[in-house]
Amino acid sequence: MSNTKATSIKVNISGREYPLNVTPETEASMKEAVALVNENIKSYSAAYAIKDPRDLLAMCALQLAFQYIESDNEKKPYDEKKVEMKLKAIEAALQIAG
Repeated sequence: MSNTKATSIKVNISGREYPLNVTPETEASMKEAVALVNENIKSYSAAYAIKDPRDLLAMCALQLAFQYIESDNEKKPYDEKKVEMKLKAIEAALQIAG
């Protein structure tokens, strides 16, 4: 964990300001995330007859959560313990056969 002191910033999401505490290392990424959320909200507002800001935020949250899960699953294509167990089984089978 970083010992860098957090600073307070204000971000605007869907027309509302929110205060956040961020470290200097994460400030740019946080601002990029805010821009992405606002962009997604605009897209949903233009593409669908959704006007309630809460509904737009809910759809945005669902989309971003889905994308996060999908990208996380792509990073973990296999379970190391399962692979290790299969390799041990193959090794044992080779020793029996040999």
